Amino acid sequence: MPPKLIRTFTVLACLLVSAASAEDWPNWRGPRFDGVSRETGLLKSWPASGPKVAWKKTLTGGYSSVAVAGGRLYTQERDGGEEVVLCLDAASGQPRWEYRYACDYDRHPTLDQRFKTGPRSTPAVAGGMVYTIGVTGVVCGLDAASGKLVWRRDMLDMAARACPEFGYCNSPLVVGDRVYVQPGGQNGTSLAALDRRTGEVVWKALDDPIGYSTPVLIDFQGSPQLLFFTGTGLAAVTPGEGRLLWRYPWKTAFDLNVATPIYHDGQVFLSSNYGKGCALVRLKPGADPETVYQSGAMQNHVCTSVLYEGNLYGFNGDHLRCMEWGTGKVLWDQRGLGRGSLLIADGHLIALGDQGDLVMAEATPRDYVEQARWKALNGPCWNVPVLSGGKLYLRNEGTLLAVDLKG
Repeated sequence: MPPKLIRTFTVLACLLVSAASAEDWPNWRGPRFDGVSRETGLLKSWPASGPKVAWKKTLTGGYSSVAVAGGRLYTQERDGGEEVVLCLDAASGQPRWEYRYACDYDRHPTLDQRFKTGPRSTPAVAGGMVYTIGVTGVVCGLDAASGKLVWRRDMLDMAARACPEFGYCNSPLVVGDRVYVQPGGQNGTSLAALDRRTGEVVWKALDDPIGYSTPVLIDFQGSPQLLFFTGTGLAAVTPGEGRLLWRYPWKTAFDLNVATPIYHDGQVFLSSNYGKGCALVRLKPGADPETVYQSGAMQNHVCTSVLYEGNLYGFNGDHLRCMEWGTGKVLWDQRGLGRGSLLIADGHLIALGDQGDLVMAEATPRDYVEQARWKALNGPCWNVPVLSGGKLYLRNEGTLLAVDLKG
């Protein structure tokens, strides 16, 4: 084969490998809603000074994480009396557009003063649009390329209720032509489905008190089910009309259920803080689930655990732990990161501590094996890290970093 042709095939092969090892992160918990990235070829360590920072941007408040799709990054912040949806170039951090709307938190006396910092929900990108939820329940559907408002809904109006004490923290779940949200009202207004294109209400259902967890869609024995972790437990409803399929009661102090349920092979894992703990439940056709185990071994506060190769990795309060999925047995325990958050990529845990320490460790049940550590940000850091296109995106209330993990 001529040398020129060999070089051409080599370049094409490299491009194909690069394309295969990079992926968008378009919504809460990533492209498969599981906190696991399939990107490969990442750094396995870095110096004490940290990996290379590709760019840095100053922000003005909020605990929204980021979504990355089509070369654009989306997140939310608060700027005075406005909530802001930001769109940046994912590679350079340069602004693409922003959408602002008036949102005076002080007009909502039921909103706790401690939680007026800014949006907590992560944007979701689908079908050329981006969907956001603000602290007081403003749901926006925006054109992803231009930031033009396509539609807007108010969950407080939908639920005929006052603002929740902790504000709205759930991220929107977009599946097909529906956006699933949790208004948290009574009289059949706890859960809702909106038309993705128009924002019109398709259905509302149940009377459960509001939870702060993002819903998930599962397929159990050919039956699609929406799982909502409400203030009093797990409720499964049909995606088409919101009809209740089953319940699993899960009562916690302050009715605070935050972590996203994790589904695998006919079983669902739940976890809550405030002394409650975790449970693995087995689904049953046409009936409520049965308990496999309940334990105090994994109490997720603000971060959802990640299931990887048969084991759960997550934060039990301020302890980073590995726990066996099927039994609840703790395999190792590590302190020092506070109430952090994490994702898994290329066989490694990438964890951000609540005071800004970034750690890479092996994703193995054998032991905690730390390979790199870096003081990336100052706390509190409750914004979950995101990986896309070889870049790790980290943020707190005041700073957004893009870190090069390809070297």
